[in-house]
Amino acid sequence: MKTLILCLLLMGFTAIGHSQIVLEETRVDYVPYSMKVDPVTNSVTLKISESYYGEFQEDPLAFIEDNFSIDQFIRENEELDFDSYEVYFKSMKGDVKANYDKDGEMVSTYQRFKNVNLPDDVKLEILQQFRNSRVLKNSHVVTSKKWMIDKEFYKVKIQDGDKVRRLRIDRNTQGLSLVGL
Repeated sequence: MKTLILCLLLMGFTAIGHSQIVLEETRVDYVPYSMKVDPVTNSVTLKISESYYGEFQEDPLAFIEDNFSIDQFIRENEELDFDSYEVYFKSMKGDVKANYDKDGEMVSTYQRFKNVNLPDDVKLEILQQFRNSRVLKNSHVVTSKKWMIDKEFYKVKIQDGDKVRRLRIDRNTQGLSLVGL
């Protein structure tokens, strides 16, 4: 009986050992990359992956410049002869709408991101005005003309005691200005 149990255990360990062989193979898939406009929806959807989480949100204009070629897009769709282009870039935290003219020059952008980490100077501005407050939610809105930032502000919803307040903190060349909504 002892021999039978030892043989079964030995066969079990051997079977388990043989089932753990890892095959080293690589799966290669070909996915054609096309920027052709869909004639039904009149749009193109591309997935541009980030090198690390938050890369797009950190500096959207630099991300667009590095990862999207409007010239290639115009070349692939030149038979459609558009006057201008609206390109939307979306992420989990927000989105950017970029407007291009027919020559491929950026005209303007509108960026909106939700629940971002507020910069230290914005946090300090809130704390100076409302000492015992906590941030419930926020959004960061930026508009630009060409590649230069035109307006930048934060919309912040705070709870100060039992009151809920909505603030708009403008970031301009003179510094920060806090406006209650």
